[in-house]
Order: sequence, then structure tokens, then C-alpha cells
Amino acid sequence: MYSNGLIVFAAVALLAAHAHPGANDIQKVIKTPDVPSKAAEVPKAGDKSADPVKPVNERYPHAVLFGGTCGGTIISPNWILTAGHCTLFTGGRYVLAGTNNTENESGVTRFVKRQIIHPLFTVGPYWLDADDFNLKQVAARWDFLLAELSEPLPLDGKTMVAAKLDDQPSLPVGLNVAYAGYGTDHFGGTMRSEMHGMELAVQSDEVCKTLEQYNAQDMLCVKGRPPRFDSACNGDSGSGLVDETGRLVGVASWVENDAHDCSNGALVVFSRVSSVRDWIRKVTSI
Repeated sequence: MYSNGLIVFAAVALLAAHAHPGANDIQKVIKTPDVPSKAAEVPKAGDKSADPVKPVNERYPHAVLFGGTCGGTIISPNWILTAGHCTLFTGGRYVLAGTNNTENESGVTRFVKRQIIHPLFTVGPYWLDADDFNLKQVAARWDFLLAELSEPLPLDGKTMVAAKLDDQPSLPVGLNVAYAGYGTDHFGGTMRSEMHGMELAVQSDEVCKTLEQYNAQDMLCVKGRPPRFDSACNGDSGSGLVDETGRLVGVASWVENDAHDCSNGALVVFSRVSSVRDWIRKVTSI
């Protein structure tokens, strides 16, 4: 995925830290908190993600804003799971949880004291010009980041809930899944202040392998369900993909053709949570 929390080719102004893959976990100790920035774009009336029964954040109470440019998932009062490539765009110094809107001064902010990136994390050549090098999208492998909070979140069972972690090696094709985030509604846009929910379905590995960078070992792919055919865009990276029981199955990583556009019906690739279940347990004891 691309700018504002998505894998990009030209994001010098957004770079906060570079992830360096290696044999050991990279641990970043956070010393100075960021000041939460305000999102610039307010969704139009009639936003397709509006829910007449519950606010979006109550439908997805595990979802948080991570570092102002990415999504993330509460997995315990003290831990957030997001995408490793989000370190390209933000210092990841805080999370905002328990709110449907980043501008109404509701919700709970917690600062991050430590980040641990997956030891096998790698990312493709995001710095290259997509047109010059005929690139459609840039994938990341083992695209996971764990953030430990300085203080626990006050989980209330309504607006803040820890998602259960998937440990199944595969998911049934057609499984209904969804994610919530604050990403933009058009390519190259700004983060939205209002949380949106996107409804998708798991695709077969045969379908996913039409994307050359896809690898089922640590990835799964989904596609929007009719009639909306939801997708993902700039700023949705790191958002947690859950099934209808609230089980966390994926972390938003990249999108088909997202070097050029954000289009409904595009395949969206999530990092497969079950592939790193043991690593999460080792780091967090969850």
C-alpha cells in the first residue's frame, strides 16, 4: 500500500524510521511522544461505511489509530499489532483508541514505549518511481510490528476490546471478514477523521497468486463483497482483519495496483496472523 501509512515509492517527507531486516527482532525504545495530529479530511454525508445501529468503532472495538498514519489492533491492554512497514511513515509514538472520530477529543491516547518488528520483515523497492520501473505495487514480507504501550488501555468491552488471535493454518474461501481504519477515500489523499468499516471475503490462493509478490506462507488476500466491493487505500495499513466472531486473521499490508490507484474490487493482501502466532506469544506472552 502507499502514502500515509502504505508502502510508497516517494515518501521522503513522511519517513520517520527505516526498518532493517535481520536475524533478530528489532526493538525500538520510544523516548519522546508525538503530538497526535488532526486528520484533514472529513467524510461526506452518506459515507458507505456508516452503520445505522452502532458507530463503526463499536462494531470494531479492537481497532486503533497508530502513530497518526496507520491502523492497528488491540491484542491486550498493553499491546498493539500493526504492520512493520508503518515504521516508514511514522515514529509510531502513540495510539488512539475507543473513538469513532479523531477530531472530537474523545477516545484514549496511550504512548508507545517499545516497538518490536518481526525478524523476517522485508519490504520491496518503495523508493523507486512506479512508472519508470513499471511497478504496480510493492509487497512486504512478514509485515508485522508489535507496539508495547506505556500504560494499559482501559478495555471496557464496548469501545475497546482485545481481539482474539487466529491460529488456524488456513481460512475457508469465501469467509466473511472486515477491517476498520482511518485511511483516505482516494489515491494520494489524507487520512479521514471518521473511522470507516470495510467488508470483504477471503479469496483462494489461486486467485491471490495472480499477484506475483503474493506468498501464502505469510499472506492472505481478500476482495470486497458486493455490492460495494470495498478495498483499502492510503492510511489503512496496519488495520486488523477480523472474521464475524472478532478473531484477528490479518494485518493490512498492500493492495493490487496501489502504486497508481485505490479502486473498489481490487485484491487486498493482509499479513497472515496465524503464521506469526508463536512469535507473538514469545514476545508478549499472549
